Amino acid sequence: MADFNLFYREYNSFISTFKKTSFDSENNFHLCKDTSVEVIDFDAIIENMYPDSNHRPKSFDSIYFDETKNHVYLIEFKNQKKPDKQEIEKKLIDGKRELEVLLNRLSISKNSYEFIFCLVYNKFTPKEERYKRGLFKSTTFEFLNKHKETFFINDIYTEDVSFFTTQFKKKTAKDLQC
Repeated sequence: MADFNLFYREYNSFISTFKKTSFDSENNFHLCKDTSVEVIDFDAIIENMYPDSNHRPKSFDSIYFDETKNHVYLIEFKNQKKPDKQEIEKKLIDGKRELEVLLNRLSISKNSYEFIFCLVYNKFTPKEERYKRGLFKSTTFEFLNKHKETFFINDIYTEDVSFFTTQFKKKTAKDLQC
């Protein structure tokens, strides 16, 4: 059984930063400006594997591996006022499936790792939570929890950039400048 670091070595030409993978080209805006933490640009891997955009599966933006805890963070950045629920779910499903194919090719056992999907958005406050934000998860993205309940993914976080930055430091002991 191979270690997830083999994935990093195999795809080292796709090593990037949160700044690059959080870039919204439509609005010329970075959701995170951090360049100190290395991530894998998963969108770029998928684009390389499927050059024809008409036949390309959806994918999340980046992968961060925390080797101290064997956590694999699958991160999707959204800079939209109203993110498309179906598109986000498709990014999770297609992206996880494609990642599993790549892990299998490298003989990396996915059972050795916890996969955590992070939807990071830019100050989007769902309509039903504008008056009651607090510590509760967004009910707008509750539909993603079915993937956690079916053991497709171990955990799911849907939070704004500042919350993600704070939690990232708590979980990984690494500072992000977002």
